[in-house]
Amino acid sequence: MTKTSLALVVALGTLAAAVSPAQAAEPYSSNPAQSLTVRSGSGYDVVVGGVKRATFGVSDPAYTVRSTSSADGAHAAVISDFDGTSGSTLHTVDRYGKSRFVARGAITSAVFHGATLAYADGEDVVVDGKAVGKLKGRAPQLLGFTSDGRGLLAVQHPDTADDSTYVGSLVRFDLGSGAAKPLITSDATSLYRDFKLVDVKGERHVSFIKHNEIYRCGGADPQWLGLASEDGQVRELIGETRHHYRSAVWGADGANVAYEVMGCVSDKTLGPDQFAAFNGVYVQDLASRKASRVVEGLSFNYALTGVEGAEAVIGSPAKGYVKATGLRAATLDGGVTTMGRLNRAEYIHQLWDTRNEFNGNSSCGPTSAVIDLVTYQLPNEFGVQVSQPFSHFSKWGRYITDEFSNRGTTFNRTMADWSRTGSWKGAHGWITGYYCGGNPARPCASWESERDFLARNGAAVQQGNFTPAQVRAFLDQGKFVIMSGTWGSTAGHLSVVIGYHDNGQFYVHDTYGAGTDGSYDGANQLYSWNYIAPVQMWAA
Repeated sequence: MTKTSLALVVALGTLAAAVSPAQAAEPYSSNPAQSLTVRSGSGYDVVVGGVKRATFGVSDPAYTVRSTSSADGAHAAVISDFDGTSGSTLHTVDRYGKSRFVARGAITSAVFHGATLAYADGEDVVVDGKAVGKLKGRAPQLLGFTSDGRGLLAVQHPDTADDSTYVGSLVRFDLGSGAAKPLITSDATSLYRDFKLVDVKGERHVSFIKHNEIYRCGGADPQWLGLASEDGQVRELIGETRHHYRSAVWGADGANVAYEVMGCVSDKTLGPDQFAAFNGVYVQDLASRKASRVVEGLSFNYALTGVEGAEAVIGSPAKGYVKATGLRAATLDGGVTTMGRLNRAEYIHQLWDTRNEFNGNSSCGPTSAVIDLVTYQLPNEFGVQVSQPFSHFSKWGRYITDEFSNRGTTFNRTMADWSRTGSWKGAHGWITGYYCGGNPARPCASWESERDFLARNGAAVQQGNFTPAQVRAFLDQGKFVIMSGTWGSTAGHLSVVIGYHDNGQFYVHDTYGAGTDGSYDGANQLYSWNYIAPVQMWAA
């Protein structure tokens, strides 16, 4: 059954086109090694050391442009049509603004050592135009050259068809032999993410976040902020927390670290607002360990991108950059006049619209599938009374946790919830399993089971890695598109794209709340393609 369109030109309520201070595209650094891109009327301006150098267009409004520069700012590498994982073309730009085409492919990253340029095109590592070896796995990313210039520090991901595809390990790629030496390796007991190259007091380091679960807010085990030498020796491991670090940036002077942190719901009786005074961007003085919150809440438009002295920098190519002091995420993500297409869809939250005793932290896939199907292939309500965030009747909540039959299949497989308790059936039991590892293992979605559940309930499913244009075409046909991506941080989260905006963003029913932060109302959120960073999709 085809989904219906709410409107082709949509105005959601009376949202004002308010402009926040962070929407100014002012460069925040005169450091020649600091290169960034900022959307302008004709594309994206490439800014090096605070000075505009060139402008590059994109083939689709959902894409952005990424850039890096050499230490002296003489050279910049520009990746066009960047989709959150890779771009399609690579150019260099000199200090006079003259550009040169370098390559076309799946360019994930590009880095300099002096004037020497290295980039990753899929699994191929190319240095000064010559292929020197391969980094196996999904979308390997170059962080930078080693200090002696003889190797590259890089992040590898496994090539898997489930959420384990997001797990990263740090390696040293030897330019002489083409061999990749493991430095910091994710395994069943320790998972690493958010690797960044940072020169602290002139010495090359790699920062990271350590955990032992794939999903954000996975279990009660702690997370840490880490800093390692370029040979993989851990120098610092600080900030132990049972909550979730979305990202972190260490200061080059060794004095501060900035980080985004999100509270993790373990007690549903306390409701979704229990971390309103906690979530945000912080800057911590490493000597005193004193931290100050500089952004209240977590923005999905303005990510943590740097730290200048004692000030955090937040922003994105689409929105610009600003030093963060006394800001609120709710203002940064304020409403805009909306135009585009929005298909009619029921909203269900994986935590707050399911049974009180069910821990739905790992049930984004099942919840997304049910959102896709209800009122269409699942026309009858199958509800449950829920206590939080207020007493309400969730019309569709039992489809996620309880046995039901539809179109010849009884959905009676059982699986524990994220707390490893219960024997839940319905969509959760059918779609999730112990696929994501961890110690102990916790359930998460199987990509194949996601497709199977949709198909068994009568949806005509197309599974793949689609372009933004293809997604808009599916939406124009009245379909929804479920996406698995990073959604701002960490591993695979699934939610449902229900419409699109003319500016290249997409309307999403986020099953984990606005900004994917555990808050209650995640309906009709307007996200960028780079925020979602999808790697697998289901159009149905």
